[in-house]
Amino acid sequence: MYFLNGDRVYIKPGNSCESIDKQLVNCFNQLQKINSGKQIYKLNFFADTKSDEDYKLLQNRVKQLAKEVFETPVICALIAQPPLTCRVLAEAFYFDSSLWQPELFLAENGSAVFFKRGSARVLVGHAQANINSEFYENASEAFKVFKDLLKRAGLTFQSVVRQWNYIENITGIDGDEQHYQVFNNVRAGFYAEHFNRNGFPAATGIGMNQGGVIIEFVAVEARNAVSLPLNNPEQIAAHSYSEKVLVGKQSEVKATPKFERARFLELFGKKQVFISGTASIRGENTIGIGDPVKQTEITIQNMQKLYSPGVLSVVSGNSLQPVYGHARVYVKNSKDFPEIKRTFKSFYGKLPVVYIVADICRDDLLVEIEGKVILE
Repeated sequence: MYFLNGDRVYIKPGNSCESIDKQLVNCFNQLQKINSGKQIYKLNFFADTKSDEDYKLLQNRVKQLAKEVFETPVICALIAQPPLTCRVLAEAFYFDSSLWQPELFLAENGSAVFFKRGSARVLVGHAQANINSEFYENASEAFKVFKDLLKRAGLTFQSVVRQWNYIENITGIDGDEQHYQVFNNVRAGFYAEHFNRNGFPAATGIGMNQGGVIIEFVAVEARNAVSLPLNNPEQIAAHSYSEKVLVGKQSEVKATPKFERARFLELFGKKQVFISGTASIRGENTIGIGDPVKQTEITIQNMQKLYSPGVLSVVSGNSLQPVYGHARVYVKNSKDFPEIKRTFKSFYGKLPVVYIVADICRDDLLVEIEGKVILE
């Protein structure tokens, strides 16, 4: 994480033709070399798993290798989203141990690292529930674990600045209820009145193939921190959507997605913008239906608006120049990958980016992009 005086790196296996286990071991071998100069505290693995049994076996293998390779504890999450250029992809987060003091929090279905520096407290971790065939139960349990991890750090939902919500079969229907809408209803209940003062976290809500529900989060509380929501004037805020774009019966009370389009964070002089999962939506309507190139263009224009001078005018020291740091591109259909990649490169050139196959929260959305912007 940039504000922990560190960052993240993506590791691809050296040979994409090997078995998934050999690719995984290759990633850990590379991570071991990287860790000699950086203290890694969190790993995400994106992988192609074919069944719940395969998912659990690989999840256990990841945890086993992490214990064997690293001298200090490292928290790990397995996200069942196939990378487009290999079978497994590692995302490693590191920090500056000379400035931040870490403490490991473990729960039955989650883990986090609690960082302290002066009055500043930062909690980075994840909660997971993959215990019940009923989606509502998984979503509720994941939020309970999330809440408990925050409580152990003396924090509440109000301190959350960034969230990733990985949802198995995100557009699937249980009875008459769509998984994503159920997730939004559960999230709204747990959030309650926590975010009335200063907006919601930046967030991504995206599909995965197995794993139930995973909530990844970053929470920050410090006297010298500045945290502000940023919105695209060409989009209706997701938490203000009308009933017509929410899935479910007309008679049901349906919660809107509780997140901001982006969020600015300043901590110890480091300034950045978390760009939420962004798609081809203007107002609240999908643009470019059936056209992956058009959707990618509109998505990027929406992101660029979030760090434009007009939007950043609410940020102190807004004369600083925004530098897009990295991106993660979610592609609904792998056949669209070449066109989406070519379009992304036409805007951002050689910017560090990873491409992952994942379902998106609307049936007519073909691509979603997230990332971070550093203000220098």
